[in-house]
Amino acid sequence: MCGLQFSLPCLRLFLLVTCCLILIFHKEILGCSSVCHLCTGRQINCRNLGLSSIPKNFPESTIFLYLTGNNISYISENEFARLYSLVALYLDNSSIVYVYPKAFVELKHLYFLYLNDNFIKRLDPGMFEGLSNLRNLYLQSNQVSFVPRGVFNDLVSVRYLNLQKNRLSVLGSSTFAGMIALQILDLSNNKIFRISDTSFQHLANLSCLHLEANNLTKVPSNAFGILRSLKRLSLSHNRIEAIHPFAFKGLVNLEYLFLKNARIRNVTKNGFGGIDNLKYLILSHNNLENLNSDMFNVLKNLTYLQLDNNRIITIDNGTFANMGASLKILNLSFNNLTDLHPRVLKPLSSLVRLQANFNPWECNCKLLGLRDWLASSAITLNIFCQNPPSLRGRALHYIKWTDVTNCSVLLTNRSRTLDIKSLYTHQKTTAFMMAWHKVTTNGKHLENTDAENATFGEQIHTSSASRVFQDNTFGNPLETTSLLPVHIQFTSSINHSALPSDTVAVSGETSLICTQEVEKLNEAFDILLAFFILACGLIIFLIYKIVKFKQKLKTPENSGENRLEYYSFYQSARYNVTASISNTSPNSLQSSGLEQAQLHKQIVPENEAQVIIFEHSSL
Repeated sequence: MCGLQFSLPCLRLFLLVTCCLILIFHKEILGCSSVCHLCTGRQINCRNLGLSSIPKNFPESTIFLYLTGNNISYISENEFARLYSLVALYLDNSSIVYVYPKAFVELKHLYFLYLNDNFIKRLDPGMFEGLSNLRNLYLQSNQVSFVPRGVFNDLVSVRYLNLQKNRLSVLGSSTFAGMIALQILDLSNNKIFRISDTSFQHLANLSCLHLEANNLTKVPSNAFGILRSLKRLSLSHNRIEAIHPFAFKGLVNLEYLFLKNARIRNVTKNGFGGIDNLKYLILSHNNLENLNSDMFNVLKNLTYLQLDNNRIITIDNGTFANMGASLKILNLSFNNLTDLHPRVLKPLSSLVRLQANFNPWECNCKLLGLRDWLASSAITLNIFCQNPPSLRGRALHYIKWTDVTNCSVLLTNRSRTLDIKSLYTHQKTTAFMMAWHKVTTNGKHLENTDAENATFGEQIHTSSASRVFQDNTFGNPLETTSLLPVHIQFTSSINHSALPSDTVAVSGETSLICTQEVEKLNEAFDILLAFFILACGLIIFLIYKIVKFKQKLKTPENSGENRLEYYSFYQSARYNVTASISNTSPNSLQSSGLEQAQLHKQIVPENEAQVIIFEHSSL
C-alpha cells in the first residue's frame, strides 16, 4: 500500500494505464470489430479487408455500413440484427453467391441496398422481406437468369431498380408485382428475347425503361400498353428490323425514344402512331434506305431527329412536312445521299441545326440548286463534293455553275431553246408586219398573203369573221388597221432541225460567256458596294469637320478690335431693371451707367458685398 507521499504518483499511473487500455480497446467497447478502418458509431468502414463473414456487434446507431470488396459468400437469415437505424448498406463486389430469405428483415429504415458486382444466381421469394422503405436497389452485374413471381412484393417504396448485365432471357407475367412506386427500371445488357404481355402490369408510375442490348426481335407492343407514365424508352442494340403499325401504342406521354443500332430496315405507315408527344427520336446506325412521308407523319411535336449512319439514298419531298414547326435539329450524316432537293427542307421553318456531312455528294446541277436555295434560307449546311473527282473535297458553297460540266450542257440546251423561240418570234413578227402593211396599203394584196408569207414559214388563215372583214376592209383603212390583230391568226411550222448548227453552237457559247460575265459583274458589284460604303463614311466625316470649322469661325475669339468694353461702378445696393438696353450710341457712353440702365436704387447696408457690372457693347 502506498503511503501518503506516494498516493499522488500511484493515481497518475492508474489513470495513464486506464487511458491506454481505452485507446487500445475502444472499438470493442463501442461494439465495432477491431479490423474495420473506421467506427464512429454512425458510420462503419470495413472495405477491402478480405472478410469471409460479416462482423458482429455493430452499434445500433449505425447509419452507413460499408462492406465492399470482401469475400462474403453467403448472407444468412437475420444477419443484420439490431441495426434498426441503418440507411445504406454496401455489399457490392463481395463475392456473394446467395442471399437467404429474411436476411434484411430488421432493416426497417434501409433506403439504399447495394448488391451489385457479385455472383448471385437466384432471387428467391422472401429475400427482400422487411424492406418496406427501400428506395434504391442495385443488382446489376450478377448472374441472375430468372426473376420468379412475387420476389419484389415487399418493395412497395422502391423507385430505382437496376438489373442490367445479368442473364435474364424471359420476363414472365407479373415479374415486378408489388413495385407500385417504381420509376426507373434498367434491364439493359441482358439476353431478353421475350416479354410477357403482363410483365409490367403493376408499373403504372414507371417513367424510364432501359431495354437496350438485348435479343428482342420486335417491339413488345402489348407489354407497353400499361405504361401510361413512361417518358423515356430505350430499345437500342436489339434486332428489331421493322417498326410495325402502332408498335408503341399506349405510350401517350413518351418523349424520348432510342432505337440506335436496332437493325431497322423499314418503318411502316403509322409505325410511330400513338406517341404524338414524342420530342427526341434516335434512329442512328440502322439500315434505312428510303425515307417517305408515311414514316414521320404523326410526329408533329418532334424537335430532335437523328438519322445518321444509315443507308439513306432518297428522301421524299413530304418526309418532314408535318414536323416543320417543331423540328430544330436534324442529323443526316454518314449516309448515301448524292443530292437533296430543296423541297425536302423547305417545310422545316424551325430548323436551327442540320448535319449532312460524310455523304457521297454529287456536285451537279441539282445540288447547285440546293446551294442557291440555302443561300436565301436561314439553314446552314456544310456539304463537300465527292463527285466528280475534279471537285472532290471542295465545299459546295464555293462551286459555280460553270465548274460543273453537266450544267454547261444544260445551259447550252437552254440557250438553243431560247434561240429557236426567239427566231420563231422574230419570223412571226415579220410575217405579221408584212401582212399588216399589205392590207393597209392595198386591199388587193390581201388575197395573195398566203403565197408571199410562205417564204417566212407562216400561213394566214381567215375565219368566217375574217371574210366579213375582207369584204368590208376597203371602206375604211383605219378600221382595218385596228381590227387586223384580232381577226388574223398565224400558225407557224418551223423545222428546228433545219436551223444552222453554227447558229446553235454560237448561241450556246454566247450564253455560257454571258453567265461568266454575270458572275464577274456580281463580284465587281460587291467591290463597288464596299467602296461606296467607305466613301459615304468619309463624306459624313468631312461634313462633320466642316460644320465644326464653321462654328469656330462664328465664335468671336479674335475680334477684340471690333468691340468696345466699358465698365461702370455701382454702389452697394439692389437694383431692379425696368428696361433693357437696345442700342448703345457713342454719345451714350459719356453718360452715367445708372441713367442708361434706368435702374431703381435700393440702399442696403454697407457690410454687403459690392456688385461690379461688366457691360459689353459691340460697335
